[in-house]
Amino acid sequence: MASAVPSADAASRRRGRRFRLWRATVSNSDLGAWAAVAAFSIYVAIALVGGGGRALTITFPLGCLAVALFSYARSPATYVGFVFWCWIVTPFLRRVFDLQFGFHPASLLLVGPVLATAISGLTLLRRAASLRRTTFVPFALAMTALLYSYIVGLFQQSFVAATYDLLNWGAPLLFGLHLALEWRRFPRMRSVITKIALWGLLVTALYALVQFIDPPNWDRAWVIDAEMYSVGVPVPFLIRVFSTLNAPGPYAVFLIFAVLIGLPAPQRWKFIALALGLTALLLTKTRSAWAAFMFGALVLQLRQPLRSLPRQWIALAVVLLLAAPAITHPRVMRAVAGRAASLVSIEDDRSYRERLAITNYVVGRLKHNVVGDGLGRLGGAGKLQVTSGHKISVTALDSGVLEIVSVMGWMGGVLYTFALFGVAILVLGDRRARRDAVANGAAAAVVAILAAAFFGNVFNGVSGVMFWSAVGFAIAGKSYALAVEQARRYVIEPGRPIDPALARYITAA
Repeated sequence: MASAVPSADAASRRRGRRFRLWRATVSNSDLGAWAAVAAFSIYVAIALVGGGGRALTITFPLGCLAVALFSYARSPATYVGFVFWCWIVTPFLRRVFDLQFGFHPASLLLVGPVLATAISGLTLLRRAASLRRTTFVPFALAMTALLYSYIVGLFQQSFVAATYDLLNWGAPLLFGLHLALEWRRFPRMRSVITKIALWGLLVTALYALVQFIDPPNWDRAWVIDAEMYSVGVPVPFLIRVFSTLNAPGPYAVFLIFAVLIGLPAPQRWKFIALALGLTALLLTKTRSAWAAFMFGALVLQLRQPLRSLPRQWIALAVVLLLAAPAITHPRVMRAVAGRAASLVSIEDDRSYRERLAITNYVVGRLKHNVVGDGLGRLGGAGKLQVTSGHKISVTALDSGVLEIVSVMGWMGGVLYTFALFGVAILVLGDRRARRDAVANGAAAAVVAILAAAFFGNVFNGVSGVMFWSAVGFAIAGKSYALAVEQARRYVIEPGRPIDPALARYITAA
């Protein structure tokens, strides 16, 4: 018994030391922002489980806006995490809400993440002087294209639908610009985004496995009420998983982003999350996402320094070994094999024929409609339109490229396409950021999601958040690497004026 006392004291001292180290890295502002996020989360949980749940249609969007604004002012890192988690879990909360209080095709709960993300536009005012750099020209082109299509949408669609669609397209773009402008906080943002990627993989992939084995009642009801025929039959082992998101396509985009960011992450437990994420990616049965991910993984390997390649290959091997038991399970193999086999005879695939017919229709229509339909016609925004007292049933096109030219017309489409080319050049053209492994993962995610854009719109909603976040984070890594290089090149002496060419690279809060 006597020997147990020193051991207990030593363990207590170690816990105290760990707590002091943790507390030294966490400011009161961070704690305040975390408290706000926790209080809001508890309120939402109580509202869904207990009484007062109907009020969430108003309190949830307003709560997202208030917590985002408070976190943005108090703790920028917490704000970034809050925005990501809002997009990840809100569709799930919407389905639980709909099961209890009735389905609505245009749920106000989905406005919450959009409002929280739009707060990032305040960074344009704070960092306005930095916008003169050529780095941000692609963002300006994309914004110009969106404003053009918004004006067209005001004339051709309803004001509410066009405005909501502008936020749905513009908020992710502003968020990516926010990350790029906040490059001075790159080390802290890198820590936050890698944790979001890995924990997001772990949580959503585990739920996706549950959904595949036995879809919960709220998922079954939502697939039927929303007429989500692309998901398949909402029964065990036949459903295309979409986890906590609202469709297999956006969920696959999130998985691409999270796996490519998480693969070079420093966390030791990442292999479990990555293995589950790859399994979930297969269960989405999104063939374009499979090809896009492999393309992104190849880009990630090519961007690594030669000395890092063996470590990356070992990491990939470990992830595949951990994922093998789930991937090779007979139920999973049967679910995936049929989808993969259609790639051999693509001409006989129903999805391919539908995409070809939609492409021919849109191209033919654009010959007579060079202005475009404007924002507010397609996707969730189209459900907000009312004609003769009836809701208009509008679906999204199965191609991001087609949706760009259909919504923005030839002029707006060209501007947006130039913006995307500029993004690709910015992300891939500079070798400085290759020193940071996670920034390499973000660059690979940009290329992979761009490849997936030919088979789905990845520029708005949750997919747009993943794409523009990867863009902004990759640019922030490049800017931070340049700042470090400049700081090492010049010697700063107390009392001596700083060279103006160097001053803009000095890290500031």
